[in-house]
Amino acid sequence: MAMTNAPDTRVVLADYPGVGRSALAVLISETPGLALVAKASFSEEIELAMRETCPDVVVVDDRLLRDGAWMADDSGTRLVVMGVDDDPAYPARAKRIGAEAWVPKDRADTLLPAVLRRAGAVT
Repeated sequence: MAMTNAPDTRVVLADYPGVGRSALAVLISETPGLALVAKASFSEEIELAMRETCPDVVVVDDRLLRDGAWMADDSGTRLVVMGVDDDPAYPARAKRIGAEAWVPKDRADTLLPAVLRRAGAVT
C-alpha cells in the first residue's frame, strides 16, 4: 500500500528584514512538513502575500501585529505571533486579536515548528 504525504503547511513569515528573519526563514524552510511561501516586512505586504499564496499560517512579529486588521475572519488562516519582549501584555494582545500562539523568539527553534504543524492541522 502506497503512503500518501500530507500537504505541507504553507507559511507566510512577516518580520522585519535582518538576521532574525533570515534565521526564522531557514528554520521554517528546513522543517519537514512546512513550506515557506512568502516573506513580508510590513502590513501591506502581509495582505498581499496572503492574497497571493493562501497560507495556512501567518507568523508575524508582534511589532507588525498592530490591530490584526489584515487578517480576514473567514480566511481560515491561523495566526502565530512571535516577540522578544517578556511583558505579558504582548501575548495577551495577540490572543485578543485571535492568535493561536505567541512564541518567544529566543525559543523559536524548539517551539515554532511544532506550533506551526499543529496550527496547519486545525480546520
